Amino acid sequence: MLLSLLAVSACSDPALQQELDTVRSALDAARATIAELEAAEETEASLVHIVFFKVKPEADLSAFIAEIKKLEAIEVVQELEVGPREDVGDARALSDYGVIMEISFADMAAYEQYQQHPIHLALKDNTMDFLAGPPATYDFIKN
Repeated sequence: MLLSLLAVSACSDPALQQELDTVRSALDAARATIAELEAAEETEASLVHIVFFKVKPEADLSAFIAEIKKLEAIEVVQELEVGPREDVGDARALSDYGVIMEISFADMAAYEQYQQHPIHLALKDNTMDFLAGPPATYDFIKN
């Protein structure tokens, strides 16, 4: 509203019009900076930890996945995806693994904190009976 009032009164005064143009220019620059910062936040790199689980044939996959989803309560976990393997007929698929988990962290420090967190340590104990072998992992930096 203030800018509207200034615009009306500035029309007749060249000095006010110039000041209004300067303020508008500064406002546009501030908006551009905010947009750049928001875009940078969205594209920040994160550490992605993928775990492949070999599950016993008789294992209750729903119960196993429910145990894994408890990891979402850990404050350093940014994103968690977990699900059973889907057979799409690709002979190259890692068919020995019945469940896969993908979990993201802001950085290595967050990942290390997760590794020592009581919920994560409890998961290891609570899921031993579901597993047919040790899990395999794969980690990468997502940009």
